[in-house]
Amino acid sequence: MKILMAVVSDLRSDARVRREAAVLAADGHDVRVVGFDSGVRRAGSTVEEGVRYDVVPFPSRNLPRPLRLARAGLGAVRAALVMSRGRADAVHCHNLHLSLPALFVARRQGAALVYDAHELEACKHRGPVRRLIERWERLVWRRSQARITTNPSRAEYLERLHGSRPAVVGNYPRTPGPGMEPKDLRARLGIPGERLVLIFQGGFYLESRCFRTVATALRGLPEWHWVLIGFGSDDTVRKLRELIAECGIEDRTTILPAVSVDELLSYTAGADVGVVPLTNSGLNCYLGDTNKLFEYLMAGLAVVGSDFPEVRRAVLEGPAGPTGVLFDPASSASVVRALREAAAGLSMFRRNAVNARAAYSWETESRTLTHLYRALAAPQGAEPATEQGRQAEPSGLPKGA
Repeated sequence: MKILMAVVSDLRSDARVRREAAVLAADGHDVRVVGFDSGVRRAGSTVEEGVRYDVVPFPSRNLPRPLRLARAGLGAVRAALVMSRGRADAVHCHNLHLSLPALFVARRQGAALVYDAHELEACKHRGPVRRLIERWERLVWRRSQARITTNPSRAEYLERLHGSRPAVVGNYPRTPGPGMEPKDLRARLGIPGERLVLIFQGGFYLESRCFRTVATALRGLPEWHWVLIGFGSDDTVRKLRELIAECGIEDRTTILPAVSVDELLSYTAGADVGVVPLTNSGLNCYLGDTNKLFEYLMAGLAVVGSDFPEVRRAVLEGPAGPTGVLFDPASSASVVRALREAAAGLSMFRRNAVNARAAYSWETESRTLTHLYRALAAPQGAEPATEQGRQAEPSGLPKGA
């Protein structure tokens, strides 16, 4: 099949999109991805792992918000024009941002529409805006021949909202090759050998990540060094540094810029414990799990994370036993307790994480995606839109969700 993927995200750091595109190309499909790249000034194309990437410049995070939104809108228009070129048998729309041109291209070309909900978009808004997004998503949902989301809790929520259950394709990383060498973070960053290394990786989203709670907890734990690897605007990084200074842990904290998807796991493996500091800022966060959680487990780290349904499922209910400790993201005392328990059980948690690798590997998880596309390509047009062969456990959705 000729597959057109479309996404509004920075393709340099969007591991999910890159993994999905690469595995479909390896399965014999002709895959083209239209997306964005904050590191380029002009639109262009590259080929990686058999996938063609048509990239549009992404506006800098340091621009004033009105200008950034204007340039993002212009970029979306340019991406829509790029999407209209060529032929496609399937249009794979990641989230809602480019769903209108995706619907148009799919209808004009008689292509199957695949909707991949990385996030619960409507839950990020309130009132009339939320209702409008829900209605639009329901239209996209019903026009799609296949629907996908990231975990069982989100699948259950979307089924309640739109009436049919999506397939689940988790945010699981590739298993590292035998040549992957962990970075010696202690030597590189001058961290004393006796200190434990806590790592965070990902976006520095100050509202949806409880950085202050973690920093406050670390103030009373001098045996820990915190390493943060990620991205954000200059203003966001400045605010992050300020709260770290307020907590008096700047001499035990290192902030590093984002690294490439292919290199990230080697940095992760140089730490002892990974933190998943989600806040309960909305249902999208509450039912989330994030790439970083499974990257920590793949790297053999213990995990401390917010006590939310999908984090609990991976950390406490995994196939190899517990891999870490949960905390209340609103309580620094809870984070202190979690870090102390993680340190006390570090060997067991890390051993369990290593033993759980197969369950959380992209090599295993990607079969759901390849089977879905094989069903789409079948002459009978078998309906692949619901989760096949895997029943989700109750997610603990709050009442009224």
